[in-house]
Amino acid sequence: MNQCSVNKLLPHLLFYTFLLTAVLFLQSCEMNKPVKIGFVGGLTGRVADLGIAGRDGVILAIEDLNRKGGINRRPVTLLIRDDMQNSETALQADKELIASGVSAIIGHMTSSMSMAAVKLMNEKKVLMISPTTSTNELSGLDDYFFRVYPASSNAAQRLARHAFQDMGLNNISVIYDIGNRAYTESKYKHFKEAFEAHGGNIVVGLTYTSGPDLRFYDLANYITAKKTDGLLILANAMDTAMICQQLMKIGKLMSVVTGEWSVTDDILKFGGRAVEGIHFFHTFDRENTTPRFVEFRKSFKQRFGYDAGFASAHAYDSANVLFEALRENSDPASLKETIRDKSVFEGLQAALKFDEFGDIERDLFLMTVRDGQFRIIE
Repeated sequence: MNQCSVNKLLPHLLFYTFLLTAVLFLQSCEMNKPVKIGFVGGLTGRVADLGIAGRDGVILAIEDLNRKGGINRRPVTLLIRDDMQNSETALQADKELIASGVSAIIGHMTSSMSMAAVKLMNEKKVLMISPTTSTNELSGLDDYFFRVYPASSNAAQRLARHAFQDMGLNNISVIYDIGNRAYTESKYKHFKEAFEAHGGNIVVGLTYTSGPDLRFYDLANYITAKKTDGLLILANAMDTAMICQQLMKIGKLMSVVTGEWSVTDDILKFGGRAVEGIHFFHTFDRENTTPRFVEFRKSFKQRFGYDAGFASAHAYDSANVLFEALRENSDPASLKETIRDKSVFEGLQAALKFDEFGDIERDLFLMTVRDGQFRIIE
């Protein structure tokens, strides 16, 4: 090849060299581009205990992951939104996260907010995985909603049997917050059916909507005027604590059973002696000795300054389910199928096994409050 030919080819060689370099550079940038994950829950108001704990569990999971190199060497970033326990706010938060390009959303933390979000998730084909939603209304549906918490029907039925057979309660009154109707009404329905099937009687089902102007004395006074052996409270932790406090002030303490929504540390903080002896079924054992959970509990306390509860542990599990699925298939559009096909994931306290609808079963522990702590009843 003569010098003239070389001179003619040189610009072409330089162009293709530049093009190859640019392609490699862009591929490298794409490989290192952060994976965006959304979190949405109630971070203000009376349900903030659940939302903040869930958020912190996800933060810890992401920090642990990024220290180990992220997902296939891509770091994970978290976009956080507050749903304020309001359906319209929740939908707007979800829309913002989807528009920001998240691969999936962890949330919501209450059943009513998850119910409000499902239609949007299905339309946009974006996976949502909830750490704590337990409404039965989302069970057995082929949708883009998954959860690491079981539907509440089993716990409600077991609680009814325990109240009647073991606690000797024949007549029970019920107080439930319709601000989280998807959870409380569903739980109440299954409890009532099971309790009456055992021979018990529901004296009254008293509804209310949680808010700053609520008079807990009126709720407690109304219930104590009835001929009742015990009380089922389906409400957030603060409301449950306040109702029990008013029962103590009135001097009409009675046997109390409750749902899993209320058993965050806030019930111990605000309830004090008034919540001693309440009974409930739960998925979370704070004294679990599984090495992975022990390390998580220690790291969580060091990072955030308070003890991990069920919301933070289940949020940590939710995040790691997403991470493992994205490691296997980095395409967010395939997350639903990836999780469903893999089915079994490692959890902090036990294996997580999803069915074809993204629902899960977990062991339930009969628990109480004793000496200001959550304890498993042997």
